[in-house]
Amino acid sequence: MSKSTKWSALRAGIGTLLTAAALTAAAADFPTKPVKLLVGFPPGGGTDVLARAMAAELTRSLGQQVIVENKGGANGVIATTDLSKAAPDGHTLMMTISSHVTNALLFSNLTYKLKDFQPVSMVATSPFVLIAHPQFPPNDIKSLIAAAKAQDTTYASPGAGSTQHLSMELLNVKTGVKMTHVPYRGGAPALTDLLGGQVPMMFMTTVQSLPYLKDNRVKALAVSTPKRTPVLPDVPTIAESGVEGYSSDVWFGIIAPAGTPDAVVRKLHTEIVRVVKSPEMQASLAAQGAEPVGNTPAEFAAIIADEYEKWGDVIKRTGIKAQ
Repeated sequence: MSKSTKWSALRAGIGTLLTAAALTAAAADFPTKPVKLLVGFPPGGGTDVLARAMAAELTRSLGQQVIVENKGGANGVIATTDLSKAAPDGHTLMMTISSHVTNALLFSNLTYKLKDFQPVSMVATSPFVLIAHPQFPPNDIKSLIAAAKAQDTTYASPGAGSTQHLSMELLNVKTGVKMTHVPYRGGAPALTDLLGGQVPMMFMTTVQSLPYLKDNRVKALAVSTPKRTPVLPDVPTIAESGVEGYSSDVWFGIIAPAGTPDAVVRKLHTEIVRVVKSPEMQASLAAQGAEPVGNTPAEFAAIIADEYEKWGDVIKRTGIKAQ
C-alpha cells in the first residue's frame, strides 16, 4: 500500500470515528427541542387519542414537549409523506397504524417507500370484531360461511382498501367464499346503514363496537385475532371457529425517518416501552380492548415485513383497488 493510500485510509477512518462520535453526542443530548408526533387522522379518533396519551408521558420523560400534529387525509398518506421529508434526527416522529403497510401496496403514486422509515416500537394492537345486525341469521362463522355459499352475502367497510375491507377479503380467500363488498366513505356511514339493516355486517375495532354490543344493537360473530379479547371473553376467534391461520388486527406504532441515529432510536424505544408498560397505560389500553406491545425496532420491522407479504398476497388474489 502506498503512503498516499495509507493516509487516505487513515483520514477516512478518522472521519468515520468523528462522525460516530458526533452522532453519539447528539443522541446523548437528544432531544434538544420539542418533538413533533404526527398523526395521519383528524383529532378525536383512536389513533389521535393514543398519540396524545403517549405524548403527555413522553414529554415528562424526555424533558421536551412532545407535540401531536394532526395531518389527516388519504388514509394517513399525507402525514407519512411529511415524515419521509423530515430531518432524521428523532425530532419528528409519527404514530402510524396498520394501513402504513397496506397504503404502500395499494397506492402506486406514493413518493415514499417503507424503507424510508425506521420502526421504533409498536405501541398496541387491537382486534377487529365482526359485528352483524341482530336479524342477520348467522350467529357464528360456520353458519356465515354456509350462508355465503348458499346465496349472495354482503358486508360493509369504511372504504375500499381499508384494513376492514382487507380483513374480510382475507376471510373470503381462506374459506373459498365470495361475499360482496359494499364500500362506504368512512366507518360512521357504514355503521349507520348496518344499524338500519341496509347491510348485514362489518368489521369494527373493539372499542368502537363495545357500546353497540352492550345495547344489543349489533351482535358479535367472532374476533379477528388468534386469541380471544378479554373484553369479549365469550366471543370466539375466527381461527378457532374453523378458519385455520386466520389473523388480522389493527396495530399502532411509532416510526421515525430512515437514517435516524441508532442511539436516538434506542433512547426513544426505551422511553416508549417504559410508557407502554406502565400500569396506567396498560389499564387504559385494556379498557379499550387493546393489548400493549412495546417491542424492539427489529421486531416491529419484522411484523411490517410479514404484513407486507400477507396483505400483498390478498390484494393480488382479489384485485383490490384503493378508492
